[in-house]
Amino acid sequence: MRKHDFIETLAEKANITIDEATKVNEIIEAHSLIGKKSKLAATEEMGAALGVDFTRADEISNTAYDIIAQAMKEKIKHPFGSN
Repeated sequence: MRKHDFIETLAEKANITIDEATKVNEIIEAHSLIGKKSKLAATEEMGAALGVDFTRADEISNTAYDIIAQAMKEKIKHPFGSN
């Protein structure tokens, strides 16, 4: 999945603006995708960057990670696809 597609999908699914989705993408890129501490740090940073409480930041974070996980599954199923 291309970065632009990820940002658009995240904005739509998490009900946030493109600018907010871009900030979330930057935060995710700066953190590891694996580990509770890393996810917690990313979620806290998202909350601060977007000005939302931890619960909302966690929802956005979970949505983002679900999109990434789905894209990874598709890549595994179709490694030579166009995505």
